[in-house]
Amino acid sequence: MAVTDYPAWPSPYFAELHRNAPPGLPLGFVSTLDALPEHPAQPGVINLHRLKRLCRDPDGQRTLTAAKALLEQLQALRDGGWRIVWTVHNLLPIDGGAPREADWCAALGVLGIADAVLTHTRSDALHLARLTKAPIVVAGWAGLSVPKSVPPASEPVRALVRRLRDAPFSVLVVGNLVPYKGLPAVVKAFTAHTRRAHLLITGPCRDDALAADLAAVVVTSGGRVHVHPERIPPEHVHRLYQAADAALCPYRVDGSWEVFTRVLYPGSVSTALAFCTPVVAPDLPAIAEMTANSPAWLYPPGEGPGRVLAAAENASRQAGPRARRSPGDGTAGWRLVTATYQRIFEQLIGPNDPFSGPDSDTVTNLPDPRHRISRPLVPPPHKETSSCSIP
Repeated sequence: MAVTDYPAWPSPYFAELHRNAPPGLPLGFVSTLDALPEHPAQPGVINLHRLKRLCRDPDGQRTLTAAKALLEQLQALRDGGWRIVWTVHNLLPIDGGAPREADWCAALGVLGIADAVLTHTRSDALHLARLTKAPIVVAGWAGLSVPKSVPPASEPVRALVRRLRDAPFSVLVVGNLVPYKGLPAVVKAFTAHTRRAHLLITGPCRDDALAADLAAVVVTSGGRVHVHPERIPPEHVHRLYQAADAALCPYRVDGSWEVFTRVLYPGSVSTALAFCTPVVAPDLPAIAEMTANSPAWLYPPGEGPGRVLAAAENASRQAGPRARRSPGDGTAGWRLVTATYQRIFEQLIGPNDPFSGPDSDTVTNLPDPRHRISRPLVPPPHKETSSCSIP
Protein backbone atom coordinates (compact mmCIF):
# COMPACT_ATOMS: atom_id res chain seq x y z
CA MET A 1 0.00 0.00 0.00
CA ALA A 2 1.79 3.14 -1.21
CA VAL A 3 1.25 6.24 0.91
CA THR A 4 0.81 9.10 -1.55
CA ASP A 5 -1.71 11.65 -2.82
CA TYR A 6 -1.77 9.86 -6.19
CA PRO A 7 -4.03 9.72 -8.19
CA ALA A 8 -5.42 13.04 -6.89
CA TRP A 9 -1.86 14.38 -7.32
CA PRO A 10 -0.73 13.54 -10.88
CA SER A 11 2.64 12.04 -10.01
CA PRO A 12 4.45 10.66 -13.08
CA TYR A 13 6.36 8.19 -10.87
CA PHE A 14 3.23 6.62 -9.38
CA ALA A 15 1.41 6.71 -12.70
CA GLU A 16 4.23 4.64 -14.21
CA LEU A 17 4.35 2.34 -11.20
CA HIS A 18 0.59 1.83 -11.44
CA ARG A 19 0.56 1.27 -15.20
CA ASN A 20 3.46 -1.18 -15.17
CA ALA A 21 2.62 -3.14 -11.99
CA PRO A 22 2.64 -6.91 -12.63
CA PRO A 23 -0.51 -8.92 -11.83
CA GLY A 24 1.13 -10.44 -8.76
CA LEU A 25 1.69 -7.05 -7.09
CA PRO A 26 -1.43 -5.95 -5.18
CA LEU A 27 -0.67 -2.25 -5.51
CA GLY A 28 -2.93 0.25 -3.77
CA PHE A 29 -2.72 3.92 -2.79
CA VAL A 30 -3.73 5.80 0.36
CA SER A 31 -3.13 9.46 1.11
CA THR A 32 -2.54 9.06 4.87
CA LEU A 33 -1.59 6.38 7.35
CA ASP A 34 -4.91 7.03 9.11
CA ALA A 35 -6.63 5.31 6.17
CA LEU A 36 -5.01 1.99 7.14
CA PRO A 37 -6.41 -0.39 9.76
CA GLU A 38 -4.02 -0.90 12.65
CA HIS A 39 -4.37 -4.68 12.24
CA PRO A 40 -4.57 -5.73 8.56
CA ALA A 41 -7.01 -8.54 7.70
CA GLN A 42 -4.19 -10.19 5.76
CA PRO A 43 -0.43 -9.55 5.62
CA GLY A 44 0.33 -6.22 3.99
CA VAL A 45 3.18 -3.84 3.21
CA ILE A 46 3.18 -0.08 3.75
CA ASN A 47 5.36 1.64 1.14
CA LEU A 48 6.58 5.10 2.17
CA HIS A 49 8.02 7.59 -0.30
CA ARG A 50 8.37 11.30 0.53
CA LEU A 51 8.18 11.71 4.27
CA LYS A 52 7.76 15.47 4.54
CA ARG A 53 4.01 15.44 3.95
CA LEU A 54 3.57 12.86 6.72
CA CYS A 55 5.24 14.84 9.52
CA ARG A 56 3.22 18.05 9.46
CA ASP A 57 1.15 19.58 12.22
CA PRO A 58 -2.45 20.81 11.65
CA ASP A 59 -1.04 24.12 10.37
CA GLY A 60 0.97 22.35 7.69
CA GLN A 61 4.37 22.92 9.35
CA ARG A 62 6.95 20.15 9.65
CA THR A 63 7.63 19.86 13.37
CA LEU A 64 9.49 17.53 15.69
CA THR A 65 6.25 16.68 17.48
CA ALA A 66 4.63 15.65 14.18
CA ALA A 67 7.70 13.63 13.19
CA LYS A 68 7.65 11.72 16.48
CA ALA A 69 3.92 11.09 16.06
CA LEU A 70 4.62 9.66 12.60
CA LEU A 71 7.21 7.27 14.00
CA GLU A 72 4.91 6.18 16.81
CA GLN A 73 2.11 5.53 14.32
CA LEU A 74 4.41 3.51 12.05
CA GLN A 75 5.62 1.46 14.98
CA ALA A 76 2.03 0.74 16.05
CA LEU A 77 1.12 -0.33 12.51
CA ARG A 78 4.16 -2.58 12.35
CA ASP A 79 3.30 -4.11 15.73
CA GLY A 80 -0.20 -4.72 14.36
CA GLY A 81 1.07 -6.83 11.47
CA TRP A 82 2.08 -4.41 8.71
CA ARG A 83 5.56 -4.42 7.19
CA ILE A 84 7.27 -1.12 6.36
CA VAL A 85 9.27 -0.36 3.20
CA TRP A 86 10.73 3.07 2.46
CA THR A 87 11.50 3.88 -1.17
CA VAL A 88 14.19 6.55 -0.77
CA HIS A 89 14.09 9.08 -3.60
CA ASN A 90 15.84 11.71 -1.50
CA LEU A 91 16.96 11.25 2.08
CA LEU A 92 15.72 14.73 3.06
CA PRO A 93 13.29 17.22 1.49
CA ILE A 94 14.93 19.07 -1.37
CA ASP A 95 12.67 22.09 -1.48
CA GLY A 96 11.33 24.54 1.06
CA GLY A 97 14.65 25.59 2.58
CA ALA A 98 17.21 23.80 4.74
CA PRO A 99 16.25 20.48 6.35
CA ARG A 100 14.59 20.88 9.72
CA GLU A 101 14.87 18.91 12.92
CA ALA A 102 11.65 17.13 11.95
CA ASP A 103 13.15 16.03 8.62
CA TRP A 104 16.26 14.52 10.22
CA CYS A 105 14.25 12.72 12.88
CA ALA A 106 11.69 11.39 10.41
CA ALA A 107 14.38 10.07 8.04
CA LEU A 108 16.56 8.48 10.69
CA GLY A 109 13.53 7.15 12.54
CA VAL A 110 12.01 5.47 9.50
CA LEU A 111 15.38 3.93 8.65
CA GLY A 112 15.33 2.48 12.16
CA ILE A 113 11.80 1.06 11.86
CA ALA A 114 11.76 -0.13 8.24
CA ASP A 115 11.69 -3.83 7.37
CA ALA A 116 13.34 -3.01 4.05
CA VAL A 117 14.65 0.03 2.19
CA LEU A 118 14.38 0.37 -1.58
CA THR A 119 16.69 2.55 -3.65
CA HIS A 120 17.01 3.07 -7.37
CA THR A 121 20.82 3.13 -7.49
CA ARG A 122 23.60 1.14 -5.90
CA SER A 123 25.38 4.35 -4.86
CA ASP A 124 22.38 5.41 -2.77
CA ALA A 125 22.20 1.94 -1.24
CA LEU A 126 25.86 1.99 -0.26
CA HIS A 127 25.38 5.24 1.63
CA LEU A 128 22.15 4.19 3.30
CA ALA A 129 23.77 0.93 4.44
CA ARG A 130 25.70 3.08 6.91
CA LEU A 131 22.45 4.32 8.44
CA THR A 132 20.16 1.30 8.72
CA LYS A 133 20.23 -2.37 9.62
CA ALA A 134 17.29 -3.07 7.32
CA PRO A 135 17.92 -4.99 4.07
CA ILE A 136 18.44 -2.60 1.16
CA VAL A 137 17.07 -3.51 -2.24
CA VAL A 138 18.38 -1.87 -5.42
CA ALA A 139 15.51 -1.72 -7.91
CA GLY A 140 17.25 0.03 -10.79
CA TRP A 141 15.92 3.14 -12.43
CA ALA A 142 13.27 4.05 -14.96
CA GLY A 143 12.01 7.31 -16.40
CA LEU A 144 8.82 8.24 -18.16
CA SER A 145 7.60 5.82 -20.79
CA VAL A 146 5.57 6.22 -23.96
CA PRO A 147 1.96 5.10 -23.39
CA LYS A 148 0.53 2.56 -25.79
CA SER A 149 -2.05 5.09 -26.91
CA VAL A 150 -0.67 8.60 -27.29
CA PRO A 151 -3.12 11.43 -28.06
CA PRO A 152 -2.10 14.10 -30.58
CA ALA A 153 0.20 16.74 -29.15
CA SER A 154 -1.11 20.26 -28.66
CA GLU A 155 0.16 23.07 -30.86
CA PRO A 156 2.34 24.51 -28.04
CA VAL A 157 4.09 21.15 -27.66
CA ARG A 158 4.55 20.82 -31.42
CA ALA A 159 6.01 24.34 -31.49
CA LEU A 160 8.53 23.40 -28.80
CA VAL A 161 9.53 20.29 -30.76
CA ARG A 162 10.10 22.42 -33.88
CA ARG A 163 12.20 24.88 -31.87
CA LEU A 164 14.45 22.07 -30.66
CA ARG A 165 14.82 20.54 -34.11
CA ASP A 166 15.51 23.85 -35.82
CA ALA A 167 18.36 24.83 -33.49
CA PRO A 168 21.94 24.05 -34.57
CA PHE A 169 22.38 22.31 -31.22
CA SER A 170 19.48 22.06 -28.77
CA VAL A 171 19.64 21.55 -25.01
CA LEU A 172 16.54 20.69 -23.00
CA VAL A 173 15.61 21.13 -19.33
CA VAL A 174 12.29 19.55 -18.29
CA GLY A 175 10.65 19.56 -14.88
CA ASN A 176 9.62 21.84 -12.07
CA LEU A 177 11.60 25.08 -12.04
CA VAL A 178 12.89 25.01 -8.48
CA PRO A 179 15.83 26.56 -6.57
CA TYR A 180 17.88 23.37 -6.22
CA LYS A 181 18.48 23.35 -9.99
CA GLY A 182 20.22 26.74 -9.90
CA LEU A 183 18.70 27.75 -13.23
CA PRO A 184 19.72 31.45 -13.33
CA ALA A 185 23.36 30.41 -12.94
CA VAL A 186 22.86 27.64 -15.50
CA VAL A 187 21.54 30.14 -18.06
CA LYS A 188 24.52 32.43 -17.46
CA ALA A 189 26.94 29.55 -17.94
CA PHE A 190 25.14 28.47 -21.09
CA THR A 191 25.21 31.89 -22.73
CA ALA A 192 28.84 32.50 -21.73
CA HIS A 193 30.25 29.21 -23.03
CA THR A 194 28.15 28.35 -26.10
CA ARG A 195 27.84 30.23 -29.39
CA ARG A 196 25.15 28.63 -31.54
CA ALA A 197 23.28 26.32 -29.19
CA HIS A 198 19.74 26.97 -27.97
CA LEU A 199 18.43 26.10 -24.50
CA LEU A 200 14.77 25.29 -23.83
CA ILE A 201 13.61 25.29 -20.19
CA THR A 202 10.11 23.99 -19.67
CA GLY A 203 8.08 23.29 -16.54
CA PRO A 204 5.96 25.08 -13.93
CA CYS A 205 7.50 27.59 -11.54
CA ARG A 206 5.80 28.36 -8.22
CA ASP A 207 8.59 30.58 -6.89
CA ASP A 208 8.02 34.20 -7.91
CA ALA A 209 11.53 35.30 -7.00
CA LEU A 210 13.08 32.49 -9.03
CA ALA A 211 10.81 33.26 -11.98
CA ALA A 212 11.92 36.90 -11.89
CA ASP A 213 15.62 35.99 -11.66
CA LEU A 214 15.26 33.55 -14.53
CA ALA A 215 13.44 36.07 -16.71
CA ALA A 216 16.19 38.64 -16.08
CA VAL A 217 19.01 36.37 -17.28
CA VAL A 218 17.02 35.06 -20.24
CA VAL A 219 16.77 38.63 -21.58
CA THR A 220 20.57 38.72 -21.91
CA SER A 221 20.82 35.43 -23.81
CA GLY A 222 20.56 36.90 -27.29
CA GLY A 223 17.44 34.90 -28.06
CA ARG A 224 19.13 31.55 -27.51
CA VAL A 225 17.37 30.69 -24.22
CA HIS A 226 13.64 30.04 -24.16
CA VAL A 227 11.44 29.41 -21.12
CA HIS A 228 8.07 27.68 -21.35
CA PRO A 229 6.77 27.88 -17.75
CA GLU A 230 4.08 25.25 -18.21
CA ARG A 231 3.82 21.58 -17.38
CA ILE A 232 4.30 19.27 -20.35
CA PRO A 233 1.77 16.40 -20.31
CA PRO A 234 3.74 13.25 -19.40
CA GLU A 235 2.44 11.43 -22.48
CA HIS A 236 4.14 14.04 -24.69
CA VAL A 237 7.43 14.52 -22.84
CA HIS A 238 9.13 11.93 -25.05
CA ARG A 239 8.59 14.17 -28.09
CA LEU A 240 10.81 16.85 -26.56
CA TYR A 241 13.55 14.48 -25.45
CA GLN A 242 13.67 12.79 -28.83
CA ALA A 243 13.96 16.18 -30.56
CA ALA A 244 16.72 17.54 -28.30
CA ASP A 245 20.43 16.99 -28.82
CA ALA A 246 21.09 16.89 -25.08
CA ALA A 247 19.18 16.90 -21.80
CA LEU A 248 20.59 19.21 -19.13
CA CYS A 249 19.88 17.96 -15.59
CA PRO A 250 21.42 20.46 -13.14
CA TYR A 251 21.65 19.96 -9.38
CA ARG A 252 23.20 22.28 -6.81
CA VAL A 253 25.37 20.81 -4.06
CA ASP A 254 25.87 23.86 -1.85
CA GLY A 255 24.17 24.45 1.48
CA SER A 256 21.25 22.15 2.23
CA TRP A 257 21.63 20.52 -1.20
CA GLU A 258 24.93 18.95 -0.22
CA VAL A 259 22.87 15.83 0.51
CA PHE A 260 22.75 15.22 -3.27
CA THR A 261 26.40 14.13 -3.05
CA ARG A 262 25.25 11.19 -0.92
CA VAL A 263 21.68 10.24 -1.87
CA LEU A 264 19.81 11.33 -5.00
CA TYR A 265 17.36 9.80 -7.43
CA PRO A 266 17.47 12.17 -10.45
CA GLY A 267 14.23 11.53 -12.31
CA SER A 268 15.20 13.85 -15.16
CA VAL A 269 18.32 11.77 -15.81
CA SER A 270 16.39 8.50 -15.82
CA THR A 271 13.86 9.91 -18.28
CA ALA A 272 16.56 11.24 -20.61
CA LEU A 273 18.24 7.84 -20.59
CA ALA A 274 14.94 6.09 -21.26
CA PHE A 275 14.54 8.14 -24.45
CA CYS A 276 18.22 7.76 -25.47
CA THR A 277 18.97 11.47 -25.07
CA PRO A 278 22.58 12.34 -24.13
CA VAL A 279 22.82 13.79 -20.61
CA VAL A 280 24.61 16.88 -19.29
CA ALA A 281 24.68 16.75 -15.48
CA PRO A 282 26.93 17.07 -12.42
CA ASP A 283 29.21 14.14 -11.68
CA LEU A 284 27.32 12.93 -8.61
CA PRO A 285 27.49 9.27 -7.53
CA ALA A 286 23.97 8.32 -8.62
CA ILE A 287 24.27 10.17 -11.94
CA ALA A 288 27.68 8.67 -12.72
CA GLU A 289 26.26 5.21 -12.04
CA MET A 290 23.17 5.74 -14.19
CA THR A 291 25.04 7.21 -17.16
CA ALA A 292 28.00 4.79 -17.07
CA ASN A 293 26.95 3.06 -20.31
CA SER A 294 25.23 5.99 -22.04
CA PRO A 295 26.33 9.19 -23.81
CA ALA A 296 26.85 11.86 -21.18
CA TRP A 297 28.87 14.96 -20.40
CA LEU A 298 29.40 15.18 -16.64
CA TYR A 299 30.87 18.22 -14.90
CA PRO A 300 32.38 18.61 -11.42
CA PRO A 301 29.65 19.33 -8.86
CA GLY A 302 29.64 22.97 -7.89
CA GLU A 303 31.50 24.07 -11.04
CA GLY A 304 28.54 24.52 -13.36
CA PRO A 305 27.88 23.11 -16.83
CA GLY A 306 29.53 25.80 -18.95
CA ARG A 307 32.66 23.95 -20.08
CA VAL A 308 30.94 20.65 -20.86
CA LEU A 309 28.16 22.45 -22.75
CA ALA A 310 30.84 24.08 -24.90
CA ALA A 311 32.46 20.68 -25.47
CA ALA A 312 29.10 19.14 -26.40
CA GLU A 313 28.37 21.96 -28.85
CA ASN A 314 31.80 21.62 -30.46
CA ALA A 315 31.42 17.86 -30.73
CA SER A 316 28.08 18.24 -32.51
CA ARG A 317 29.55 20.70 -35.00
CA GLN A 318 32.42 18.35 -35.84
CA ALA A 319 30.07 15.38 -36.17
CA GLY A 320 28.09 17.04 -38.95
CA PRO A 321 24.40 16.25 -39.58
CA ARG A 322 22.45 14.78 -36.68
CA ALA A 323 22.55 11.02 -36.44
CA ARG A 324 19.22 9.32 -35.94
CA ARG A 325 18.88 7.99 -32.37
CA SER A 326 16.94 5.01 -31.18
CA PRO A 327 13.67 6.51 -29.91
CA GLY A 328 13.41 4.38 -26.75
CA ASP A 329 10.14 3.97 -24.91
CA GLY A 330 11.11 3.68 -21.24
CA THR A 331 9.09 0.55 -20.48
CA ALA A 332 11.96 -1.93 -19.97
CA GLY A 333 13.20 -0.13 -16.88
CA TRP A 334 9.77 -0.12 -15.29
CA ARG A 335 9.37 -3.85 -15.79
CA LEU A 336 12.50 -4.37 -13.70
CA VAL A 337 11.48 -1.82 -11.04
CA THR A 338 7.98 -3.22 -10.57
CA ALA A 339 9.29 -6.79 -10.52
CA THR A 340 11.53 -5.72 -7.62
CA TYR A 341 8.56 -4.26 -5.77
CA GLN A 342 6.77 -7.57 -6.23
CA ARG A 343 9.72 -9.56 -4.90
CA ILE A 344 9.93 -7.33 -1.81
CA PHE A 345 6.22 -7.81 -1.16
CA GLU A 346 6.40 -11.57 -1.57
CA GLN A 347 9.39 -11.92 0.73
CA LEU A 348 8.03 -9.65 3.46
CA ILE A 349 4.68 -11.41 3.70
CA GLY A 350 6.13 -14.91 3.28
CA PRO A 351 6.41 -17.37 6.17
CA ASN A 352 10.21 -17.43 6.23
CA ASP A 353 12.74 -14.92 7.47
CA PRO A 354 12.63 -12.01 4.98
CA PHE A 355 15.64 -11.69 2.69
CA SER A 356 17.26 -14.88 3.89
CA GLY A 357 18.29 -17.92 1.91
CA PRO A 358 20.20 -18.50 -1.34
CA ASP A 359 18.48 -15.71 -3.29
CA SER A 360 19.30 -12.99 -0.77
CA ASP A 361 22.30 -11.43 -2.52
CA THR A 362 20.56 -11.35 -5.89
CA VAL A 363 17.55 -9.61 -4.37
CA THR A 364 19.41 -7.00 -2.37
CA ASN A 365 22.25 -6.53 -4.87
CA LEU A 366 24.40 -5.82 -1.79
CA PRO A 367 25.88 -7.77 1.09
CA ASP A 368 23.22 -8.10 3.77
CA PRO A 369 23.38 -4.69 5.51
CA ARG A 370 22.10 -6.26 8.73
CA HIS A 371 25.66 -7.52 9.22
CA ARG A 372 27.16 -4.05 8.81
CA ILE A 373 27.88 -1.58 11.56
CA SER A 374 25.12 1.03 11.38
CA ARG A 375 26.52 4.49 12.02
CA PRO A 376 24.28 7.52 12.50
CA LEU A 377 24.29 10.19 9.83
CA VAL A 378 25.88 13.34 11.22
CA PRO A 379 23.65 16.30 10.28
CA PRO A 380 25.18 19.71 9.50
CA PRO A 381 25.88 21.67 12.68
CA HIS A 382 22.54 23.03 13.85
CA LYS A 383 21.33 23.57 17.36
CA GLU A 384 17.94 22.03 16.57
CA THR A 385 19.38 18.59 15.79
CA SER A 386 20.60 17.94 19.32
CA SER A 387 17.45 16.00 20.29
CA CYS A 388 17.36 13.93 17.10
CA SER A 389 18.13 10.26 17.55
CA ILE A 390 17.44 6.92 15.97
CA PRO A 391 14.58 5.14 17.77
